[in-house]
Amino acid sequence: MGVHTRVRTASTAIAFASVVAAGAVLAAPANAALTEDLQIDNSALLGSVGENRYGAGCGYGVIATVNTDEPVQFTVTGTVPGSQTVTPNDNKAVFSWIPLLPGKYTITAKQGSSTKTTGELTVVQAVYTGSSCIIL
Repeated sequence: MGVHTRVRTASTAIAFASVVAAGAVLAAPANAALTEDLQIDNSALLGSVGENRYGAGCGYGVIATVNTDEPVQFTVTGTVPGSQTVTPNDNKAVFSWIPLLPGKYTITAKQGSSTKTTGELTVVQAVYTGSSCIIL
């Protein structure tokens, strides 16, 4: 093998390795992150829909949209605090929240170093009918 052939072979190998390395970097997963604001599914809520009020004793799904399948830590602060870790499914982590007492609450979701919060939520007296929640 001549000098030029060896140089071309080495150059080709280096170029190929560079392309493979670039592909590996581009294919690597991004840092875990919450990609949208938290959403609260209040589809069973009757009474004050859209007033950012929720019913005590009624269930809600707090939805975090994420970019990895790493667990999401949900934390509730306020009248009745609590926390739960949820594993995402199809880039969504859903925390089942049932505020037991009226009061002010804030829900925070954390995945990796990324954090999102609901802001202050007002929970008032309500009647759960088995299929819907009626705000009083």
